[in-house]
Amino acid sequence: MLSEEKQLQFAALRRRVIAQAFGNLNPRQLEGVLTTEGPLLLLAGAGSGKTTVLIHRIANLLRYGRGADAQEVPDHITEEDVRFLAEYVEKTAPDEWETSRANLLCALEPAAPWQVIAITFTNKAAKEMAERIAKLAGAEAAEVWVSTFHACCARILRRDIEKLGYKRQFAIYDEDDRLTLIKSILKELNLSDKEYPPRQVRAVISDAKNRMLTPAEWLKDAGDSFRNKHLSEVYARYEEGLRGNNALDFDDLLLKTLELFAAQPPVLDYYRNRFDYILVDEYQDTN
Repeated sequence: MLSEEKQLQFAALRRRVIAQAFGNLNPRQLEGVLTTEGPLLLLAGAGSGKTTVLIHRIANLLRYGRGADAQEVPDHITEEDVRFLAEYVEKTAPDEWETSRANLLCALEPAAPWQVIAITFTNKAAKEMAERIAKLAGAEAAEVWVSTFHACCARILRRDIEKLGYKRQFAIYDEDDRLTLIKSILKELNLSDKEYPPRQVRAVISDAKNRMLTPAEWLKDAGDSFRNKHLSEVYARYEEGLRGNNALDFDDLLLKTLELFAAQPPVLDYYRNRFDYILVDEYQDTN
């Protein structure tokens, strides 16, 4: 067992080794990467490297776990290990064996790839993020969940949506599919698409869903006018149409996942226990 002084020395050396592994970052970026425990919010302007921090933070979690943040020292660490790290941090060009040993000594409960999820907004951004993580962290990074909000929710729903009364092979309606359904409902109700433009109706429904309002709740919130009654009825029939076709729209991917978590505590517990680290790019754009 190391003395308290040696334990403090080892913890400080461990942080230095990990910091050196990400030496291409500036001090504030490095601070974000090395912060592994508890909530963390990065506030910075466009192009300042927030996504770079997120990617390097994932690499740090996979390689070193809590090493950079922690003060505890594993029982197997010896004084010789402390001496080795003290010499290692002063070397300008350590060899592969030395680096491998240093990484092993500095790792503290490294995260399994499947315990990490990284969320962004566009498919292009998710693809680029996955490629950059793989380049930095290696093949094991393939098991990190990297996706858009909607793709992540679709993946969750494909596994458990039957608990909400849908079939797993549900269809996902795009914007054109939604307009087609709305137009058919307007026709059934003898409502003019001049007075109720389908794109406008679609926007009303989408806004209601983003505010988690049912047709009845939306009507109560919007006001019980003649026009709003019609819009509420279109919204209600729109929901019936989706359900009848075993389909979801893009807003539903988020709403049904929330509904699933709220209605099925075991499903919620599964994902709470699965993901130890949740990273969200462009967090300011979330609702």
